[in-house]
Amino acid sequence: MREILSEHGEGYISKHKATAREKGLMRLLAMCSTHFLGSHATCCDKCGHTEAAYNPCRNRHCPNCQQKDNLEWISKRMKELLPVGYYHLVFTLPHQLNQFCLQNKKTMYGILFKSVSQTIMELAADTKHAGAQTGLICVLHTWGQCLTDHIHLHCLMPAGGLTNNNQDWLHFDKKDGFFVYYKVISRRFRKKFLTMMEAAFLKGEITCNGNLTKYKSKNVFMALTKNLSGIEWVANIQPPMGNPEKILEYLSRYVFRVAISDNRISPVKNGRVNFMMKDYRTGLFRPMGLDIDEFIHRFLLHILPERFLKVRHYGIFSNRYRKENIKKAKEILTMQNETAYQEALEDGGTVWRKQDTVWDEIKELIDSFKFPNCPCCKKGRMKFAGYIQPAIPFNPG
Repeated sequence: MREILSEHGEGYISKHKATAREKGLMRLLAMCSTHFLGSHATCCDKCGHTEAAYNPCRNRHCPNCQQKDNLEWISKRMKELLPVGYYHLVFTLPHQLNQFCLQNKKTMYGILFKSVSQTIMELAADTKHAGAQTGLICVLHTWGQCLTDHIHLHCLMPAGGLTNNNQDWLHFDKKDGFFVYYKVISRRFRKKFLTMMEAAFLKGEITCNGNLTKYKSKNVFMALTKNLSGIEWVANIQPPMGNPEKILEYLSRYVFRVAISDNRISPVKNGRVNFMMKDYRTGLFRPMGLDIDEFIHRFLLHILPERFLKVRHYGIFSNRYRKENIKKAKEILTMQNETAYQEALEDGGTVWRKQDTVWDEIKELIDSFKFPNCPCCKKGRMKFAGYIQPAIPFNPG
């Protein structure tokens, strides 16, 4: 991606209307890991071997700079994992709302987070369904395999929740599926989203320009939301996996993923960018080509608003009470698991406690990423030894 933007980014800017933020981002990504951003030195803590490397841009939209943040995030979340199964939920917006989202990213994406979290939290707390306080980790995604708009929210949810003033744990996992019928979830999600969207429109928080000009009329806008309330919205619920570490590792791929990774992109030929995409009808990967300007345009569609949080925590995982809730849940679940273990032994059953190595593997990855092995002595670790100033002061424009 860096090579494409460094060679063709300025040409795109000269031919197309780009915002100041888009220009600055394109130029920053083009300078990632080059002399323009300076360099730093690393030194082996055993033999003293020294190397220099260019500084990364560390921008969250850069395909090259996400590995460190991804490992640090999963390291924190691993420590918070509960010894239960976890559901993977995906909520998708209808394509009719794509243009509204592009023109009103902060408002529409915020409504998506609110409508999904409130739907799950309220249904879980309702005694008709579960009667417990559960938690959610939600991650926003805005693209599909072709880099076009596909706005959806990935959610990680434990198969249970705290009850009786946080004194007990209720398990949600059922043999016949989720704790509530999926259409109940999708329809409540639909109703909440459209209600919030209508309220935002009436407050003047949703703009309708270009192709959406006709929706400036209240009657036309309300007719659209009415039509959307008559179709089924997608809420996909995957059953809990037995290994919570693996599902967290799976979700972490979405947390710091950008619209396209460099390993999918082939060298530019004849003014076209070729990349691999997955065909979900066949499950196979196949090549796809786009003109350079169209490729850059599609990439820019997925720039998030400044300071917008694409990962959010709710319920027992909310930032304010997360440590307290997780500590209490672990204490309760440990007691429940020990009781079940003793009962199995007393009944003469065979009990095997599986020891997962996923967490150990991740810790090893984090250490090797932060402090790689010395290429000279093969025994020491390469550690930071100081910055080298950039050759040219960087100005994002």
